[in-house]
Amino acid sequence: MAAKGAKSIREDAARALALARRGESARALRSAAGALRGAAGDRTVMGRERIELEYRLRELVEAMAGVPEVAALDAAGRVAYKKGLEGKLAVFFDSVAGKAEAARETAAQAARQAAQDEAESLMRQAVQAVSAGEYPAARRLLNALCERHPERPGVWRDAGGLLAKAGFPMDALPFFDKALEADRRDGQAYIAAADACREAGEPGKAETYLKAAVKHIGGTPTALLAMARLFVAGRKWDKAHDAVQSLLSLEPGHPEAAGLLAEIMPRVGMDGGAARRSGKPIVIDFPKF
Repeated sequence: MAAKGAKSIREDAARALALARRGESARALRSAAGALRGAAGDRTVMGRERIELEYRLRELVEAMAGVPEVAALDAAGRVAYKKGLEGKLAVFFDSVAGKAEAARETAAQAARQAAQDEAESLMRQAVQAVSAGEYPAARRLLNALCERHPERPGVWRDAGGLLAKAGFPMDALPFFDKALEADRRDGQAYIAAADACREAGEPGKAETYLKAAVKHIGGTPTALLAMARLFVAGRKWDKAHDAVQSLLSLEPGHPEAAGLLAEIMPRVGMDGGAARRSGKPIVIDFPKF
């Protein structure tokens, strides 16, 4: 193995001291171990440079001895730099660093589990509140869930879905908007928001959400199907026809397409549009985004 070199050893030592000052014990100990291991394997540094390097290593070991994880194992204060024992000190610091990293990961796992348990508890309580007809309490619980655990995947969308299912589609809409702020490519949130608007008698808003879905994530079969249903409900037959044909261009033989076309085809042209009757796939283009 090539010698580490005095410059590299000094850099590792300086990094260890800086990390220790920031309270990053495990990383500090790893860097200190690297410096000591380099010194143990280097026979090219000699004379005054070696003396200066050993002084730096002595300073380093004294600092590492004060790191909480080391101090807890060395109540008698025996950890000190000794010439020729650099390798053993490196092994010791690596061992302590490993234990510190394991403890940190255990604590992080415990924190994640506690957060998951709390989030699930809040959602259960919200579901129970909805079942009991206590809707203000349900909203408070859902707000608490989303505010405390915004990093939880789908949390805003799930909260909105509960309110929409309970019959409060417009109360659900701000939750879906938050979900889309967090992820503009959340296709489920667009569909849920559009469904909420449709349930609330706001087809124009529903269409806006579906067009936004096409803009941000493309014309997925789910979005096109929702758009077709929306246009059928709004008796916009030409637009419904285009949406179904676009759906079929992506997913030929879609199980709902035939039923929709059976309702749409006798009425194509009745809304003043120019929908084609050829049955050829039509790709929806929304140029005014």
